[in-house]
Amino acid sequence: MPNQPSNPFRREMYDSLESFVDHVSELLGCPITLEDTHHRVLVYSSHNEETDPVRISTIISRRVPEKVINRLWKDGVIPSLLQSKKPIRIEGKQEIGLGSRVAVSIWRADEVIGYIWAIELHQALTASQMDILENAAAVGKHLLSRFAKAKRPSTNDDQEFFWRLLTGHVNKQEAEEKLMEINQTALNNYTIMVFTFKEIITKEMEKQIIYLLKVMDNVKISLYTMDDHELILLASAINRQDSPAVVFKQFIRNFPSSLAEKFQITDVYGGYGSIYTDLKDVEKCLKEAKKVIEVKAKFPGEAQAFSAYQDLGIYQFMDVLLEKRIQDGFENIAIQKLRKYDKSHNTELLLTLEAFLDESESMQKTALKLHIHTNTLTYRLKRITEIMEVDLSVPSQKFMLYLDLKLLRWHQK
Repeated sequence: MPNQPSNPFRREMYDSLESFVDHVSELLGCPITLEDTHHRVLVYSSHNEETDPVRISTIISRRVPEKVINRLWKDGVIPSLLQSKKPIRIEGKQEIGLGSRVAVSIWRADEVIGYIWAIELHQALTASQMDILENAAAVGKHLLSRFAKAKRPSTNDDQEFFWRLLTGHVNKQEAEEKLMEINQTALNNYTIMVFTFKEIITKEMEKQIIYLLKVMDNVKISLYTMDDHELILLASAINRQDSPAVVFKQFIRNFPSSLAEKFQITDVYGGYGSIYTDLKDVEKCLKEAKKVIEVKAKFPGEAQAFSAYQDLGIYQFMDVLLEKRIQDGFENIAIQKLRKYDKSHNTELLLTLEAFLDESESMQKTALKLHIHTNTLTYRLKRITEIMEVDLSVPSQKFMLYLDLKLLRWHQK
């Protein structure tokens, strides 16, 4: 390819966005798409049969598919585009039909007003080609102001807005204005809920989920998005008689039950973050809800009853505490002794100890959980204290044992 000047663009060269995009495509030798901030296609260059499914779908529907937008948000691509004026390379994601790309944001002052996407067909763009793309974005700013026509927001834009809200890219005023625009009043006592599904959410499942969200009582769903195995909701309580916490916990319990009963969708569980009043806390609330899901996945027994972030207790800090333990190279000597004894004698004393502490030291509940007689449990506990040389009646020792047992399980999973 012949060497190109560092900036081969002049505004007066173009009589339309189409001529601009075709010129960029010619300079880079690859297909180009120009999109607005809602990922709706404004114009696109021609391409041969060597393109990817996402580009074809985007051109047909005039908008990037929702599953692709969600994935780009989750992978940090769009947040990066909202912060950088430099071209960003996106690795191909074959599972969603996305080939390798380079994207650059078009900025007007401190606001992103569009994107240019270049598909890398046979080889990666060179450093000089990346410079050309960056220069194209600078000229594109003026051309968008000159040629682009304003389009009425679609329902898909609500999901784009929700992802921006979830990732902290919307200020409070903008969020409140958007909620009013979609006929949602200002939110009080809201939370973010996350439900995880065993199977990837299909189009048919999506219809069924949306139906249930509209008919469920006591909880108002202002925004939602679905991504692979996850459903994410911005929820507020309608029922004034019960506290928001009671309403949200009932919803976390009832929604999976309704999915199973009405549509035979099973193996769904959920959690929600803390309850907030300020929309600036949405991003933090999402992280809390995901922490509930993570704990329930790793501890399906004892964490089954957890619904809210506040329910987690010490589980909120498991990853931080484990990292500290690993950095310090610390191992609980008492637990090591018991593991070694179990291995050499083919016993289950460590499991017995954990069950005993899980059940708040209730002999009856522990024996029932382990399917053993209370006399057998008494004997096991006696052997445990002898082997470990730990006094379970001392709260500090007991708490440390319980914490290290959970950290051991967290690490193993």
